[in-house]
Amino acid sequence: MKVLHVIGGGEFGGAEKHILTLYRAFDPDKVRMEVVCLFPAPFAELARKAGMRVEVLPMANKFDLRVVRRLRQLLTKGGYDLLHTHGVRANFLGRLAAWTWPGPVVTTVHSRLAQDYPRWWDRKINLLIEKWTCSRTDHFIAVSRFLAECLVQEGIAPEKVTVVYNGIELPSSSSSGAGFRKSWNVPSDAPLVATVGRLHPVKGHRYFLEAAAEVGRRLPHARFAVIGTGPEAEELRELAQRLGLADRVIFTGFLPEVSSCYPEFDLLVLASLMEGFGLVVLEALARGVPVVATRVGGVPEVVREGETGLLVPPADSQALAQAILWMLEHQEEARRMASRGKEMVARDFSSTRMAQNTLEVYRTVLLRKERANG
Repeated sequence: MKVLHVIGGGEFGGAEKHILTLYRAFDPDKVRMEVVCLFPAPFAELARKAGMRVEVLPMANKFDLRVVRRLRQLLTKGGYDLLHTHGVRANFLGRLAAWTWPGPVVTTVHSRLAQDYPRWWDRKINLLIEKWTCSRTDHFIAVSRFLAECLVQEGIAPEKVTVVYNGIELPSSSSSGAGFRKSWNVPSDAPLVATVGRLHPVKGHRYFLEAAAEVGRRLPHARFAVIGTGPEAEELRELAQRLGLADRVIFTGFLPEVSSCYPEFDLLVLASLMEGFGLVVLEALARGVPVVATRVGGVPEVVREGETGLLVPPADSQALAQAILWMLEHQEEARRMASRGKEMVARDFSSTRMAQNTLEVYRTVLLRKERANG
């Protein structure tokens, strides 16, 4: 089976990690994966490094529809059995390119579109685009039950939606830190609290920094790491300065091998205002790192209150600070939760399981298309 994935690829977030993980987990004798990116970096470079065949079809601007023709040519000449799209722009262009193509289209939904666009006009335009073209998708994969329910509420037939949880490659037992503390001059005895993700309003970094300031008043030796890039980078640096955190917060920018740094963190915090799933939570728990997260979207499907981590309300820096302090001051209980989380990830969220479930969707959709075409 030959599958073409289409994604923007202008960042390295959950959707991009999802594709790389699938590529590594699929049996190449059963599924041959190739990818089209709409931006030349960073994902295209990382995918090539992993061994994937990558085609970059850059857009001159967001209204450049010449990509549709080039994508249609790729589909027609490439011998693909199935098209798999990720993200609003890739969904739109991929569906247009496949409008008269006989093969099926699968779309994975990684997040709630309405929360991805803070400006109302961007949100309105993208919601309309999605609504206009979604009929060309033969089947939707949702990465959480929460997102599956959202799709059905938005009018997608339940039989066209399957939940396939994100999975991760389980670390080897010998995995250790990658020298993060040494690289960023963090003392070995300082509590290190990290947050990983795009620097975008929906990720709630503002509340993380406000909570960090509160935690720092009780634990002045604590350090905080903000890992990722995005449109809020400069604004967040300025906020850290105003909060008096300049010497306690590290802004690392993009770290391609961030998962190897987790063992050096004392705590992983997810402060999102909305989250389709929360892949970074899996990455942390898989390495035995305790987690505090907001009770939003699909996060409670992974972080089970008091069992595999602590949950707090979104946009509440006081509650977030209290949960962080509790975890840092009750390390034995925090480690027990992380240990249960590690067992849960190995049992329910492996990359092998994700690949098997995705392959089942592919086979079902191809069979259904074959029957429909007679």
